[in-house]
Amino acid sequence: MKKIVLFLIGLLFLPHLVCGYYVNIEAPDTLTVGKPLVVTGTTTFGIGTPVDVVLYHQLTTTSEIKRLIVYIQPDKTFRAVFDTTGLETGTYKVEVPTSGMGSDAVTSRVIQLVDRSDSIHMSSPLTQPFSGKLAIAGTIDGSDSSGFQIEVVGPGSVVVFGPYYVNTNNEGDFSVEVPIDEPGNYEVSFTDARGYIGEKTITITNIAKPDQTPVTEISPAVQPSPPEMTPQSAGTPTTPLLPLAGLVAVGIVALVMRKDP
Repeated sequence: MKKIVLFLIGLLFLPHLVCGYYVNIEAPDTLTVGKPLVVTGTTTFGIGTPVDVVLYHQLTTTSEIKRLIVYIQPDKTFRAVFDTTGLETGTYKVEVPTSGMGSDAVTSRVIQLVDRSDSIHMSSPLTQPFSGKLAIAGTIDGSDSSGFQIEVVGPGSVVVFGPYYVNTNNEGDFSVEVPIDEPGNYEVSFTDARGYIGEKTITITNIAKPDQTPVTEISPAVQPSPPEMTPQSAGTPTTPLLPLAGLVAVGIVALVMRKDP
């Protein structure tokens, strides 16, 4: 009988033991595509406990995009970062799949991914020859007279400039030159008061060397030697030689004349 009573008492306390665990996550309501989605949370789980954090895309049906496993830190917090580059705009959800949490637990958040990169219109070339400077110029819709912030990441994922505030005119036009040391791809990110706008890639190429036409060396012309002249004895007249055909003709004429009476 005592065993039955203890068992019943244990069943009464079991929901309270389960509900003793607590999870609360935080995530932004709106985020621009390309910006990291940072999910943070607090819990009463033990230090080092693995926790799944899942990103879903909510359309007509919910599909899992990516799942990360994070571990509870000594301060009972955890943090997961999702890359949103290339994701479609729309409604997404992050969730920590758990069961038996208390009513005050928050295990999921809904996020709207938006894309503002189309508002960036570059007037400077996206491919430039290396000159020691990176030209960044163009227009951003909705940034008239308000300005924005840029950051430039160069080859090797090294920040080479910024964050730097850039002023715009009444039309939203801007222009700035950034000193650089080498060719390569430079990622320029734009952020204003409403958050991340987008980024553009500018490629800096090596300066093309002019083609060198091979030079052919011309040797000095060799002058032909004058023909050797055979010296003739003085006083000896030079008798012109008749052509052979002429001699034969003269002989024939002489024979004909002899035969005639």
